[in-house]
Amino acid sequence: MNRLLHIALLTLVLATCLASCGDDSCYDNGSSLPLASIYLDGSQQQVSGLTIMGIGAPGDSLLADSSTLNEIYLPLRASVGSTSFAFTRWLSASIAVHDTLTFTYDAVPFFHSTECGAMYNFNIKRVDHTHHGIDSIVMLTTTITNANTPSLRIYLTNFEL
Repeated sequence: MNRLLHIALLTLVLATCLASCGDDSCYDNGSSLPLASIYLDGSQQQVSGLTIMGIGAPGDSLLADSSTLNEIYLPLRASVGSTSFAFTRWLSASIAVHDTLTFTYDAVPFFHSTECGAMYNFNIKRVDHTHHGIDSIVMLTTTITNANTPSLRIYLTNFEL
């Protein structure tokens, strides 16, 4: 009888521990990264020939290499107050337009949960860009969290070749 009670108690403890260990409250995007949607002719579209890389980032900062994209995550550095990206849109094998996109922000430490842990959220103060191939930028939110939703729209200029 005593052995049966120990087995039942152990089963109850294990079931309680397993039920409390879940990641339902943690989004797929474990870090706070702005998700940029790419727009052309007023609608979100797959745009080919995009090369995107971080400027001044340590290590390999290539995010896309002549890729076809309709959205991309743009990682921000928590150790500095701004991050810049070089956007190149290849219109043909020999013709490209080059732009720079710069985020200015405050990095705010944030403890999400036991499952997700700690991360930084980013309060965007300003977004600047050149206007060679990027027509405009629309910020959908000024607080970047780990929510898996677009934070900004990048509207590209439609070039006729």
